Amino acid sequence: MKNLLYIVIIFSGGLSPMSAQVGIGLASPNSNAMLEVSSTNKGLLLPRVALTATNNPAPLSAHVAGMTVYNTATNNSVAANPVYPGEYYNDGTQWQRKTAWSEKTTLSGGTIAGDALAATILDVPAATTSGSISTITLATLSFTLSKPSLVEFNSNISAVFTNPGISQGSAGAGITDNVVKLCTLYYSFTAAPAGIPTNSVFGLSSLTYINSFATFVATGNFYLVPRSTLTLPAGNYTLTVNGAGASGTAFRLTFGSGNRDAINIRATPIK
Repeated sequence: MKNLLYIVIIFSGGLSPMSAQVGIGLASPNSNAMLEVSSTNKGLLLPRVALTATNNPAPLSAHVAGMTVYNTATNNSVAANPVYPGEYYNDGTQWQRKTAWSEKTTLSGGTIAGDALAATILDVPAATTSGSISTITLATLSFTLSKPSLVEFNSNISAVFTNPGISQGSAGAGITDNVVKLCTLYYSFTAAPAGIPTNSVFGLSSLTYINSFATFVATGNFYLVPRSTLTLPAGNYTLTVNGAGASGTAFRLTFGSGNRDAINIRATPIK
């Protein structure tokens, strides 16, 4: 009986530390943490492994939610699931890369100086058929993504409505026909990796103008803000920024005559 009591005491004493918090470098770890590491001159080094693809748990035997590692390998042989050096965590079904702020890349814009567009004129004829629209390319930009990325397109582009063939500020520039005029800005890829459609419209921004006064009321610069966020694969891209107009009567659109025109593109790696 006495020996049995000793055994119970020994096991009780041996198990108690397993339910307590563990501190490395400090005597009293935080009560809400199972493990707390403290140091003023050393860091925490994650396990370094060579992943093969985000959808493949290897070198682990299975996906484990919450698992965190530092990947040392670059492997883009599986185009849809590439991996690059950096910290990854597992969500239970695949590896997710933790992106650092330093990896966010400004592909266009990103400065407070300068004006992105020179004044560009689009003379819009009177529409002869329903849905007839005139277009013009305002800017062409090329960029390369080294990794699959979330790409944000944000622009601020001015537009002025005047009579056909008349520039802003000229005598007789005012529109007084009381007919709706449509102005649109949008993006389109003219070159992109396989699987990304070209010549498709995205990021549409539109406005309509009508002067219902008998005498001209100066319009000044209207600003349109085409925006879009796309998930894109690595590769080379050519992007056009396009303007368009339509109406039942002819008019002139002048894009880019303002001093706050901007075309901003920013990429954040997601793999």
